[in-house]
Amino acid sequence: MNQTEDLNEVHLTVKEAAGYIEESPGVVRNWLRELKTHIPVKQGKNGYNYFDQPALERLMLIRRLNREQGYSLKQIEYYLATGEEKITPEPVHGAAENIRGDLAVIMERLDLQEQFNQALVTKLDEQQHYIKESLNRRDQLLLESLKASQEARKAEVKKKRFFSWIGTR
Repeated sequence: MNQTEDLNEVHLTVKEAAGYIEESPGVVRNWLRELKTHIPVKQGKNGYNYFDQPALERLMLIRRLNREQGYSLKQIEYYLATGEEKITPEPVHGAAENIRGDLAVIMERLDLQEQFNQALVTKLDEQQHYIKESLNRRDQLLLESLKASQEARKAEVKKKRFFSWIGTR
């Protein structure tokens, strides 16, 4: 649509109005949900919202307040509800100091957690070493026991052969 056309005679859909004010249709629909009482839309027989010149002017104002002046939708709603009374943000005293204090506490706790984690890893390494050593000692004892058992069996077999050899003579 040519912007020089007479907007009094035009009724735009949400998509067309969004294009006219250079916003997305989703943004315009969100503004309609949040600020419906302040946007003079015409509702068609089909239930759709249509925008004429006053509605487009209101959308452009909302866009300026939101995009250029950084107003939130709640602030825009207040602005429109109070007859366009300017909003001056209240200064936030001490917020930065509170955040810095919280951050310092978090960093301190993070350092303590890192120390705990390192101590835990060291302890786990020690336990793993102890388990390996214990298993190696056990395996060594089992091997020695197995060798002794095999040697005893060999000695017994030799005795039996010897006595059976003697018995045959």
